[in-house]
Amino acid sequence: MDKKQQMPHILQIGSSSWQDQVELPAGLGWHFFQVAALPSLKEYMEEEEISKFKALILEKPEDLLALGEDLAYFQPYTVFYDKSHELEVPSDELAHLLRLKQARPWDFSNKHQFLYVLERFLYDNQYGDAFTVRDLRVRPDFAGQQTVLGQHFLKLDGSYGEEFTPIAQWVYNYVYDANRPINFWLEYEKDPSCQLQLRIQFYRFGALGEWVKDAVFSEEEMAQPLELDGAEPYYLAFCLEAKGEGTLTIGALHKRLSHGPLGEMTVGAKTLRDHKRQEIFAYFHPGDMKPPLNIYFSGYRPAEGFEGFGMMRAMGSPFILFSDPRLEGGSFYMGSEELENQIIAFIDQHLDLLGFEPKDMNFSGLSMGTFGALYYGALYSPHAILVGKPIVNLGDVAANLKFKRPDEFGTSLDMMQLIIGQVSQEGIGQLNQHFWDRFDQADFKDTILALAYMRDDDYDQQAYPDILEALYELPVRIISTSRAGRHNDASGPIIEWFVTQYKEIMERDFGRNQ
Repeated sequence: MDKKQQMPHILQIGSSSWQDQVELPAGLGWHFFQVAALPSLKEYMEEEEISKFKALILEKPEDLLALGEDLAYFQPYTVFYDKSHELEVPSDELAHLLRLKQARPWDFSNKHQFLYVLERFLYDNQYGDAFTVRDLRVRPDFAGQQTVLGQHFLKLDGSYGEEFTPIAQWVYNYVYDANRPINFWLEYEKDPSCQLQLRIQFYRFGALGEWVKDAVFSEEEMAQPLELDGAEPYYLAFCLEAKGEGTLTIGALHKRLSHGPLGEMTVGAKTLRDHKRQEIFAYFHPGDMKPPLNIYFSGYRPAEGFEGFGMMRAMGSPFILFSDPRLEGGSFYMGSEELENQIIAFIDQHLDLLGFEPKDMNFSGLSMGTFGALYYGALYSPHAILVGKPIVNLGDVAANLKFKRPDEFGTSLDMMQLIIGQVSQEGIGQLNQHFWDRFDQADFKDTILALAYMRDDDYDQQAYPDILEALYELPVRIISTSRAGRHNDASGPIIEWFVTQYKEIMERDFGRNQ
């Protein structure tokens, strides 16, 4: 691929070109047309050897109407128009196109700043990981009580002093290479009687311990992810400072590629957060705005971010992706009532946006994602729920750690601690019941349930028979298959069956030929 095809290209439609008004970022292909002179983009892109446009900038939202089928060359969330020309009541056709591309009104008064946002924050990559409390060292002379809560939380109780004083430090540095902006999110809970601040120390990149500066962030500033977007690379060190007295529970320090004002984790995505600073990632893609709305819950993944994007987009219809960045690779989409209600609200919001009914939805997931698909699908009586390697008895998953899969997936105990607040025999039953209290109340009239399970599953061997028993007297159509082996065996055949069932439902029930 030559240099021209690799460089980013932006299409501007309006009355005058920005190229004459502001200095463009280096290496940016700028293409301007007035609405009346707009060519066929297919022919233009072939002539100019442009593989794709990074963004579309419009003077007026109604300029979208001139593009017709050429709108297909622009991805959702990459269309921007001047906020000063926003229409209170757009026509039905224009309103549809604005939703189809999730077009964003933007203040273009500072064009230089907007172009900087596009240059730095509009890109395809996603990535995140975290420093855990195993990487944390408490100040040696701290006289209070320290309690380790599994592998992911550290509880401190005591006096921290009258002034902000270092209480804990992460032992590893982070290399900020300045290629992409990043952000940080710290999980913590505390009593009102103590206060926190996070100190980030900047050291010269390539040097040995050469301190440059400190940045200190208050609790108010930490209410949002802490953004770092500078042109200079640094080594970063992190220190937590406290004052007052009381209980402080520290969790993971997440570090992620940032998309700034364009989305969290990826462009267009949102992060759902509760008062405990627990998070779920959510992303909506409008597809062609026609039924069904497919909802996919990502599986267990230590690297933070969404999965299943390519698979869902290939189906053509609208879809929602959820991902769970908590603990080591997810906490099965369970959490506080506040957090779970935000997941439900996100689904409801986009169901309403599309004008769909519950029967226009399919819920789906693999492994950890099966819990989310079944747990939240139970609220809607959707058209179908498709799952591969179902896990629903999460208490049993924790109990099986000792004998069925020794020292494998110890995160199940951390999950019990996070959700139930204890690791005990009683907690096993409570964690199991968290699912069944909802599932047993579900109205699955005319819902298709497609399940692929492992006959020797060492995580939750009772998932499939328990689901069958719960649905025995309900008018549910069940399609199932199984493979010999334990939970992590035969992933290829299970995924293949899962995708095949999805395609059959899309074709047979929604008239979509893949």
